[in-house]
Amino acid sequence: MPGKGYATVGMKPVITTRLQEATDKSYPGMFLPSTLIIIMNEIKKGYYSVDTHKIKLDLSGRYNTITIRADVKNWLEENHKKLGEEYEEKYSVKCFTKFVSYFIVNMLESKNDAQNHSISLKGTDFKWLHEEYQKQKKDLNDSNESPSFERFADTYINELLVKIKAAKEILTL
Repeated sequence: MPGKGYATVGMKPVITTRLQEATDKSYPGMFLPSTLIIIMNEIKKGYYSVDTHKIKLDLSGRYNTITIRADVKNWLEENHKKLGEEYEEKYSVKCFTKFVSYFIVNMLESKNDAQNHSISLKGTDFKWLHEEYQKQKKDLNDSNESPSFERFADTYINELLVKIKAAKEILTL
């Protein structure tokens, strides 16, 4: 029986296995409930959204219970209220636990999609950033302000991301 602030949710073995694989891949050493917390927070922050995917799950086997934080269970219940009809139509699921199974797999697939569309850079890919740092360092030496490369890179890349976000918003109007 979970303590105060915690809840349990039933998961079929296939879901537990998929969640464990995602944990091992993205968050090595984490517990499954911690992975659910991290993914929930990533989705709430807008890093990616949960899209429905063309999946067919084998929901045979006994349910295993997993203890999770109550806020994660509440978030799953909120999504069940919002998406329940869509999931019933697409996946023929009527109960909360089957919804959670499909929702978790869709979360994991959406996370994979988001990671597949991200840019992976190596240290050598930042040659242009080092060159920009040297250019601006000359300008900054005149004013006796010379930030570290890490601080410069953080500020410079943040400015680029803000410009990209603004351009994206303009283009989607």
